[in-house]
Amino acid sequence: MTRQFSTEVRSIVEPLLIDLGFVLDGVEVFDEGGIPGTVVYYRSSDCKIQIYKSSRQGSINCMIAPLSADNEFCHRDPSSERQFITKFTPTPHVPLEELVKSVSYKSRPDNELLKDVRDRIAEYYNDAHAGILAKYGGG
Repeated sequence: MTRQFSTEVRSIVEPLLIDLGFVLDGVEVFDEGGIPGTVVYYRSSDCKIQIYKSSRQGSINCMIAPLSADNEFCHRDPSSERQFITKFTPTPHVPLEELVKSVSYKSRPDNELLKDVRDRIAEYYNDAHAGILAKYGGG
């Protein structure tokens, strides 16, 4: 499971990250109370991104951090240096009814969720990059 996840991250998300100046910085398999999780770390010249699968949290997501941040799974790191990629982009006002319509409880395979992560990075990276550098500095 964990090797498959990191392989899917590398094939689906990594090409975009390479285009943005990132290189692979490590893969970690961790234990969440008997439930395995995986995080794939990337670094650029001035920040880091991690793509993770937390089975316990039931999520696949990504976070951005300053270059000085340790490679530590975001939910185990008390520093709060890591931020979701959407943190620095103002959210548009969307009526509650529209949000409810967009929620799906249907299970989706990891590769589909990773395509969503890739698309979020493509959409929000510039704001997240600027925001993380403004908040923590670069390099």
